[in-house]
Amino acid sequence: MRWTKVLTVGAVASLGLVTACGAPKSDSTAPGGPQNSAGPQQPASAALDPTAKGPAPEVPGAKKGGILTVAYASTPANLDPSDQFYQDTAVIFSLTNRALTTFTLRDGKAVLVPDLATDLGQRSEDGLTWTFKIKPGIKYEDGTVVSAKDIAFAAKRSFDKDLAANGPSYQREFFKGGADYLGPYNGDKNWKGVEAPDDSTVIFHLEKKFETLPYFVSFNQFTPIPEAKDKKADYQLHVLATGPYMFDKYTPGTELYLKRNPNWDPSTDPARNNYPDGFHFKWGVDTVKTQQAVLASTGDDATTLNWDPIDSSLAPQIEGPKKDQFVEGPSSCVILVNMDLTKIKDINVRKAIAKAWPFDSIHKAGGETSHAFTPASTMIPPQIPGQLNFVVDGMNGKGDGDPVAAKKMLADAGYGPDKPFELIYYYTNDDATAQKVNQVRKQKLQAAGFKVTDIGVPNKERRTIIGKPNGKYNMLQSPRGWCFDWPSADSIIPPTVGSIAASQGGTTFGNFSDAKIDSEIKRIQQLSIEEQGPEWGKMDKFLMETYLLAIPDYYDKGNSVFGTKVKNVENNPNKGITELNSIWLDQ
Repeated sequence: MRWTKVLTVGAVASLGLVTACGAPKSDSTAPGGPQNSAGPQQPASAALDPTAKGPAPEVPGAKKGGILTVAYASTPANLDPSDQFYQDTAVIFSLTNRALTTFTLRDGKAVLVPDLATDLGQRSEDGLTWTFKIKPGIKYEDGTVVSAKDIAFAAKRSFDKDLAANGPSYQREFFKGGADYLGPYNGDKNWKGVEAPDDSTVIFHLEKKFETLPYFVSFNQFTPIPEAKDKKADYQLHVLATGPYMFDKYTPGTELYLKRNPNWDPSTDPARNNYPDGFHFKWGVDTVKTQQAVLASTGDDATTLNWDPIDSSLAPQIEGPKKDQFVEGPSSCVILVNMDLTKIKDINVRKAIAKAWPFDSIHKAGGETSHAFTPASTMIPPQIPGQLNFVVDGMNGKGDGDPVAAKKMLADAGYGPDKPFELIYYYTNDDATAQKVNQVRKQKLQAAGFKVTDIGVPNKERRTIIGKPNGKYNMLQSPRGWCFDWPSADSIIPPTVGSIAASQGGTTFGNFSDAKIDSEIKRIQQLSIEEQGPEWGKMDKFLMETYLLAIPDYYDKGNSVFGTKVKNVENNPNKGITELNSIWLDQ
């Protein structure tokens, strides 16, 4: 999934646990999630429990009541479920909207369980049809009953390029006829890639085998939407809830209040508790001021949580007297410096950018610490099976750049003082930290001989702007990074590069397509799951050496700083972000 903590979900699956026919089998002994540290990386995987039933287990000592404020720097472009493919909105929607399947944490480890569905799906013998049965009697917030037809409509809606430009592209690749389908408004009314023959059955027809489909249908694109109540672009203003909370007040780009959903039935939900009375999400906040206030925990700050990377100025506090107000944990994300290959066509110029990139100064200006990251040299993180550990041309996410060497590389490519190469990008101009980072970045790139045109835009607008493929920029477009959707690189490389990824209408790494990339992705996907791992690792190196779509920056870690009254704070290793479904407040 797309990364969110600086600019902008990932789900985790245990690929080796998929059976030859029917649903994935349960394995409660699957190893835990990734450990983003300087030490050895643990393989990423998750248990599966197709028989899980509601209600979710109670958290010992938990109390009901209070409003939890979640304040952080980034700002969602919108809250349309069809368009969501970001860490933060995945967590928000986990409170309000249920999908066919979902993840829950058990002893800090991810487990895939049925949500609206009765199990984790039944697969046909040829692997090209998956069938899910829906639990009876589940209701929306308004008391109407959820139908399988609502889920089928929502799945079809995720093909609309206007509403779902930033959403995932797996459905286009795997669903039968998905490559050409335009969605329910502009496409074939009789499209059968997804169908609901009755109110309790959803059937997916596939072009090719998709062994990890049960994980994909945990995404927001499979949360039900009644066609009669769909308002297209305005639906995001009040999404109909099926989870324990519902929209109360929503100001796009600023804040969202959630309140209890009176029609949520905990007996049908194996993954969610509902301890707080509600949630208040505040976007675009100043990270340092927010973290300082949360650590001080005066008034409402005692019931506030922030999941931005901890600022370096506050490290002594969370390493000392305030250590009980900080949680650090694994993440599924790799962060990169994205470049548009349709505009920066010469790979030697892209290499010059990498040579000049001031990693250390940017981390320092951003107040980042080793609590939040480790340097990266690959697109695939170390915990993914088959990851190849390599460094291309010294690009290891370390150092402060070499402007002299970068200038020579530009000169060799035909650029110089009389003919400078112009770098154009957007930055957030209403955030003090972002402004500091941009000042350092601009100065260092200019010192390397580049002409820099930095375009300042408000935080609430930036995610939308950098997600448009035809933007003015030639670098730093979305995605800033990528978080695996399950622990295999088939959830990293295919959705971020190549023609299928670009077909969704959003931005990709490199923002371009090439027949060699498409051919190699297709070749690897035809292999067995076990054979794919090392081949994705080789392709990672091939992409770095042959194209340099993006410059590896760092492997992300999850950080949470929280007030003294916020309890049971757990890092979700699938997202590198706080798990909110079991959190509670000590009033």
